[in-house]
Parts: sequence; C-alpha cells; structure tokens
Amino acid sequence: MSANKTTLPIVFVAILSVPLMMFIINNAMLYISFPVAELVPYVSISLIFIIILNLAMRQALTIYVASIIALITTLHFYIIPDFEGVNNNLQFLNDTKHILLSFITLLPVFGVIKIPAHKILKSVIYLFGSLATWGFFSFVIYKVDLPLLNITEHVFSSIGMQSPFQNFWFSPLQLALISISTVTLFILFVKSVHNIYLLAISSLATLAIVYMSSLSIIVFAILSSVICLLSAIVSSRNMAFNDELTGIPERRSLTQYSEELSDHYTVVMIDIDFFKKFNDKYGHDAGDDVIKLVASKIAKTGYRARAFRYGGEEFTLIFDGKLIGDIRETIEDLRVQLEVYPMAIRIHARHNQSASESKNRRFASVKEDIVKVTCSFGIAESLLGSKDFKATIKRADSALYRAKKGGRNCVRTVES
Repeated sequence: MSANKTTLPIVFVAILSVPLMMFIINNAMLYISFPVAELVPYVSISLIFIIILNLAMRQALTIYVASIIALITTLHFYIIPDFEGVNNNLQFLNDTKHILLSFITLLPVFGVIKIPAHKILKSVIYLFGSLATWGFFSFVIYKVDLPLLNITEHVFSSIGMQSPFQNFWFSPLQLALISISTVTLFILFVKSVHNIYLLAISSLATLAIVYMSSLSIIVFAILSSVICLLSAIVSSRNMAFNDELTGIPERRSLTQYSEELSDHYTVVMIDIDFFKKFNDKYGHDAGDDVIKLVASKIAKTGYRARAFRYGGEEFTLIFDGKLIGDIRETIEDLRVQLEVYPMAIRIHARHNQSASESKNRRFASVKEDIVKVTCSFGIAESLLGSKDFKATIKRADSALYRAKKGGRNCVRTVES
C-alpha cells in the first residue's frame, strides 16, 4: 500500500464522508430548511470545473467519475420527473437506482483498466465511450433486476422459506454488483492509498441507493465532488513533484523536503552500475524496467527513509534523524537485495529478410536473459550545526564516486 503526505487530506475526507452523509440525511429536519434542488446548479458548475481541471491533466478516470455524478444529479432533478409514466425503452430512467448501480458497477472496471488519455481528443473519446457504456449498463440492470428478484423469491417460496431480500435494502443483483465492486475497489485501495477516493464515492453512491431521496442524491453529489476535487489536487501535485517513470518523488520534491529536515540526517546517493552498457545491449525499454525495479526496491527501505529519483539512473535516500551508524546495515541489506534479485529480459532478434520483405520487418523473441542489477552507494551525514543540504549531498556524491572507483556494487561513506 503506497502512501505519502499528499494523500492524507483525501484519506481523511474519504473516511469522514460516509458517516457525514448518514448524519446529514438522518438529521435533515434540523439543519436543512430549503429545497435541496436549489443546490443542483452550483453542484453542476463545481463538477464542470473539476472535469475541466482533470481534462487539462489528462486524468481520464476522474473525468468519468465527475461527469457521471453531474449527469446523475441532473437526471434525478430535471429529467426523471419528466419521464414518469413513460412506457417505452427509456423507462429505466424513471429510477435513479439503476443509473447509480451502473455507476457503482463500472467504477472499479475503469479503475482497473486505467485507459490513458494523453491528448484532449483521446480524453473526450474516452469520456463519451464511458458515458455510452454507463447508459447501456443502466438499461441492462433495469431489465434484469426485477426478473432476477422474482426468480429468487420463487426459489425460496418453493422450499418453504421466506426470501431474505423481501425486506432487505438491495435486490440480489444489486447486492452482487455492489459486493463485487467493493472488493475490487478495496484491492485498488490496497495497491494505492490514493484510490480510496473511488472506494469512498462508491460507498456514497450505495448510501444514496439505500436512502433514495432527493436529499441523498444532492449530498452524494456534493461530497463526491469534494472528493474528486481533492483527488485532482493530489494528482496535480504528484505530476509536479513525482517522477513519471518510477512514481517516486523527483529532484524538485527533494529540494522542498530538504527544507523540512532536522539538524541530524543522513543522505545516501545511489547509482545503477554499468547502466549505459545495459541500455546499449538490451534497449531503452529494458533500461526503464531496471530503473523502475531499483526505484521500487529503494522506496521500500525501512527506517522511515524517503526515496527520490535524483536524475537518470541516480537515486537519493534521506534518513531524517539518523546517523551513518544507524542506517549502514540497512543500506548494505538493500545492496544485497538488488544484487540477488533476478530480472528477466526478453531478447529480440531480427529475421533475415529479402529486400522485397524489408517493408514488413518483424521481430521475433529468441530467448530470455536473467540478469542481475547492482548499485553503488555513497553515504554522508549532516555536519553538526550545519544547515547546508547541498554540502551534504556533495559529500555523499563524493562517497558514491569512491564506491564506483572501488569496483562498484559496494557501500562507501565519507569515512571509509
């Protein structure tokens, strides 16, 4: 489960949102004395702002989430009342439950797929594709929900038992879809704490189905829009301060973090050995895989170490409040972990082809190499009474240079 300080606000709001929604709905008579429909334009404008913000950042998933929340709110207050009594294929729009349930069902699907949207056109295509899928699933759920409930009740009555769904909040289909969605979203949350915003929004949508009122819809929309906005802010911050390839903070974040350090800290400079030769032999894609592997190992270092990508194949570890003697063994363990980790590299070779076939060149996999990646480490601690972080980095870099001169795949300090 990956987490950092930037995710704490969204974690806090996500956890708070569910009991807050229940409290507002259960105590509405005490706190709300105006028609909640008056809030719809303001909520819609907020969601449009969030959509534009995420469109600029190419955050396709949050664009989908905010768009569906805006449409659910608009449909419930403006469209559905006009469809009451309509007897055609659009009758599924009479019930907000089905469109909410479709939203809950597809939320983890798009979270798992993580379709990239690198250009505005692709973002727009993704958005309209998501909306079309959402509408289709709403229609399917509407068509299947009641027949499945009738079948379930018939099965229980045939064996002389009362159906547990008779006085339950959800029908069998609704319970199944919500359960599957919850499990999938929880798995996404375990992989990345930031995904708690999806789990929270799904929980709010489930509560909206349980209470099923105009108040529950508007509260769901307001709280979800706040969570989406926080997610956009966190994503924006990560884009500015996190390395795109590895996902760990980059040099700009290191500079900012250096201003928060205590008087005693230790800096470890790390460099991947013979990276250029590896890149030339196996290609840039394999080189990227090596960088990501090393970054993932470094990021899991204990003692509350903070990992940063310093540039290229070079990384930095900061141990705030620790001296060299405290972390030397930890760094040695990290060096060994990297040294013994087997990494599989697929080797491709070009088929021999005639000139007439040159336009259709293809690559075929020949073999798979198991390679070992090693790193050199240079360690320096802050000088007593000194606040000069750049000087400490320079001294750690000098220790790293000595490690590379000393044969690589070793740990050197300013003293050794």
